[in-house]
Amino acid sequence: MKCAICQNGSTTEGFTTLVLERDQTIVVKNVPAQICSNCGEEYVSSAVNRDLLSRSQKEWEEGILLEVLNFAA
Repeated sequence: MKCAICQNGSTTEGFTTLVLERDQTIVVKNVPAQICSNCGEEYVSSAVNRDLLSRSQKEWEEGILLEVLNFAA
Protein backbone atom coordinates (compact mmCIF):
# COMPACT_ATOMS: atom_id res chain seq x y z
CA MET A 1 0.00 0.00 0.00
CA LYS A 2 1.13 3.57 -0.55
CA CYS A 3 2.10 5.48 2.60
CA ALA A 4 -0.58 7.94 3.73
CA ILE A 5 1.99 10.12 5.50
CA CYS A 6 4.80 10.74 3.01
CA GLN A 7 2.90 9.77 -0.17
CA ASN A 8 6.20 8.47 -1.63
CA GLY A 9 6.93 5.10 -0.06
CA SER A 10 5.27 1.72 -0.21
CA THR A 11 4.70 -0.42 2.84
CA THR A 12 6.10 -3.86 3.45
CA GLU A 13 5.37 -6.42 6.13
CA GLY A 14 7.53 -6.24 9.20
CA PHE A 15 7.49 -6.01 12.98
CA THR A 16 7.54 -3.04 15.31
CA THR A 17 7.53 -2.14 18.99
CA LEU A 18 4.58 -0.16 20.35
CA VAL A 19 4.30 1.80 23.58
CA LEU A 20 0.82 2.13 25.08
CA GLU A 21 0.33 4.63 27.90
CA ARG A 22 -2.37 5.57 30.35
CA ASP A 23 -1.31 6.04 33.95
CA GLN A 24 0.89 3.00 33.35
CA THR A 25 3.10 2.05 30.41
CA ILE A 26 3.02 -1.15 28.35
CA VAL A 27 5.71 -1.90 25.77
CA VAL A 28 4.73 -4.54 23.20
CA LYS A 29 7.49 -6.00 21.02
CA ASN A 30 7.27 -7.92 17.74
CA VAL A 31 3.93 -6.45 16.65
CA PRO A 32 3.13 -7.28 13.01
CA ALA A 33 2.79 -4.09 10.96
CA GLN A 34 3.07 -2.57 7.50
CA ILE A 35 6.11 -0.27 7.49
CA CYS A 36 6.81 2.48 4.95
CA SER A 37 10.07 1.99 3.06
CA ASN A 38 10.55 5.77 2.77
CA CYS A 39 9.59 7.40 6.08
CA GLY A 40 9.23 4.42 8.44
CA GLU A 41 5.60 5.09 9.35
CA GLU A 42 4.01 1.99 10.88
CA TYR A 43 0.49 0.73 10.18
CA VAL A 44 -1.13 -1.88 12.42
CA SER A 45 -4.21 -3.77 11.19
CA SER A 46 -7.53 -3.34 12.98
CA ALA A 47 -7.45 -6.99 14.14
CA VAL A 48 -4.00 -6.54 15.71
CA ASN A 49 -5.11 -3.22 17.21
CA ARG A 50 -8.17 -4.82 18.84
CA ASP A 51 -6.02 -7.63 20.25
CA LEU A 52 -3.44 -5.16 21.62
CA LEU A 53 -6.07 -3.00 23.30
CA SER A 54 -7.84 -6.02 24.80
CA ARG A 55 -4.61 -7.45 26.24
CA SER A 56 -3.49 -4.04 27.47
CA GLN A 57 -6.81 -3.40 29.21
CA LYS A 58 -6.28 -6.56 31.28
CA GLU A 59 -2.77 -5.44 32.23
CA TRP A 60 -3.96 -1.95 33.17
CA GLU A 61 -6.73 -3.41 35.35
CA GLU A 62 -4.09 -5.36 37.28
CA GLY A 63 -2.41 -2.05 38.13
CA ILE A 64 0.97 -2.57 36.49
CA LEU A 65 3.46 0.30 36.33
CA LEU A 66 5.56 -0.99 33.43
CA GLU A 67 5.00 -4.18 31.46
CA VAL A 68 6.97 -5.51 28.47
CA LEU A 69 5.11 -8.07 26.34
CA ASN A 70 5.87 -10.02 23.19
CA PHE A 71 3.00 -10.02 20.72
CA ALA A 72 1.85 -13.53 19.82
CA ALA A 73 -0.96 -13.81 17.26
